[in-house]
Amino acid sequence: MTNNITPLLDFIVLDDEQSPVLNEQGLPTLKQGPVVNDLAQLIAKGKVEHIEKFAEITAQGEQWQWAQNYYDYLVELNQVNEFNANLPEPVANEDGTITTVEPRPEPQAPERPALKTVLEVLEPYAITIFKLRRQSEIDNATVTTASGKCFDADETSITRLANALVKHWALEPTDMIPWSTADVGTGVMVNCTKAEIIEAHQLATDNFATTWQIPN
Repeated sequence: MTNNITPLLDFIVLDDEQSPVLNEQGLPTLKQGPVVNDLAQLIAKGKVEHIEKFAEITAQGEQWQWAQNYYDYLVELNQVNEFNANLPEPVANEDGTITTVEPRPEPQAPERPALKTVLEVLEPYAITIFKLRRQSEIDNATVTTASGKCFDADETSITRLANALVKHWALEPTDMIPWSTADVGTGVMVNCTKAEIIEAHQLATDNFATTWQIPN
């Protein structure tokens, strides 16, 4: 049986002498495998911040699933070997025929799959992940003007900047427009010049175009 458990050495409990801990059936004790999250569900919820780590665990989980399948194979193999070792003797029937019990065929060992890379695991979701991360970049974007003021640069903020410029089109570049910048508390208004609002809008739209790979 020792030769049969060799493929499981990475997945089983070892004693102090690094030998497999076997149960009464001569089978190894499997270690606790990783907790695998549903990648499709995580991505559907937009949770892609640490998706590479989850993909790595998923790849490991596939290896542990194989280990469980191999363990089940060993259990079945033990049962078959025990059955075949204790076959009843052929029985002669009254009609002259002989009744024999055929030995059971040995089960086939499951083939261990290659360990997938993170890229291979995430390949089916690559486009969705790219879009989610691109949108996240836009949603959390900020830009800083030459004067050092920081402005939110998400799509809603770009629209608000544009609306402010339309509303105050007649103001001079040095005239003030109160604005809640990204570097102050929510609702706190900072006096910004019209020129700063124009610059912030330009920087924000340039950043949007770069992030979305839209030619200027």
